[in-house]
Amino acid sequence: MKLKKFLICALAPVLLLCACGPNQPADAPYTLDDAQALLDTGLFSADMGKIDDTYLISMLYHVDESAIRECVSWQATNTSESADEITVIVFSGEAAAVNAEAGLRQRVEDQIQSLKDYAPAAIPHLEAAVIRRAGSTVLLAVGDPGGVAEAVDSLH
Repeated sequence: MKLKKFLICALAPVLLLCACGPNQPADAPYTLDDAQALLDTGLFSADMGKIDDTYLISMLYHVDESAIRECVSWQATNTSESADEITVIVFSGEAAAVNAEAGLRQRVEDQIQSLKDYAPAAIPHLEAAVIRRAGSTVLLAVGDPGGVAEAVDSLH
């Protein structure tokens, strides 16, 4: 009986620690190369222009310019036909990235309101927009609704 109690007491902490399981690794942050990888998938408009100016990015996505470490945005050049875009913003900290998610959602909503009357073909792309945050980075992808989410998910 004493041996049984001893084993239970000795093994209890081990069992509790095993129940916790290993820590799951944090999602890898997005990089500017991820934007290029998405662009290369062919799921976006053929005519995309590059923006890498922090001031313009901060204005378009309603984010704090001083918190941006690096950024890139590829956007359709003919907005009467397409609202496709790929944006990756690397922030100086995770809190700024968390706040930026709302700015990216606002950008998509603004685009839907702006384009619903004169570019209705772009609306399904915007409604299927993918917004992801990983660490101190955020990513927005607006493209072919049939494959954009899977393409983003395959980055990591």
